Amino acid sequence: MAIISKYPTINNYRYLVGHCEYGSILHFEKLNVKEELAVTLRAIRQMKGLGYEALAGTISQSNLSLLEQGKIQATLPTLVKIAETLDINLLTLLALCLAIRDKEAPEHLIKNAQKELQGFIESGGLKIMEDQIQDGALKKRSRGTRADAQRVSAVVELKKRGLTQAEAARELGLPTSTVQRYWRKG
Repeated sequence: MAIISKYPTINNYRYLVGHCEYGSILHFEKLNVKEELAVTLRAIRQMKGLGYEALAGTISQSNLSLLEQGKIQATLPTLVKIAETLDINLLTLLALCLAIRDKEAPEHLIKNAQKELQGFIESGGLKIMEDQIQDGALKKRSRGTRADAQRVSAVVELKKRGLTQAEAARELGLPTSTVQRYWRKG
């Protein structure tokens, strides 16, 4: 079982560090995804002895500051650039963020991800990915399925009877997004 020890407040966030069979676990009390990334980026920069200037050209100093304050979100392309510049694998960066969120050791998350990846490969996932590329570019995705005329008329009928979209979705066993689309047709 985990052995937990209390540490002082850092940047207004109380945290605990525990140790389990997989390694260290950080337990933060009130973080959202943006703040998890902020904690992780600060720690990596500090560990590597890097200042904001190390990321010059990758991300603006003002955006880096906002990221490290947990005020803005980063896009995947931005995270890729940051990870490359900080010389850390993107998977490691994400595992550290997720470790905070899930209150699990990052090593455990990576081990689970490795199992999922193996299952994906064994199920033919890489072949499916390969099939999405044509002449070196992403294939156009085919349109979704056409509206089922029976379902549309059922939604329209429930609308006429005075049911709400949520009630119609429950009665027909359809997603509310589908009912919303069909709702406009009637």
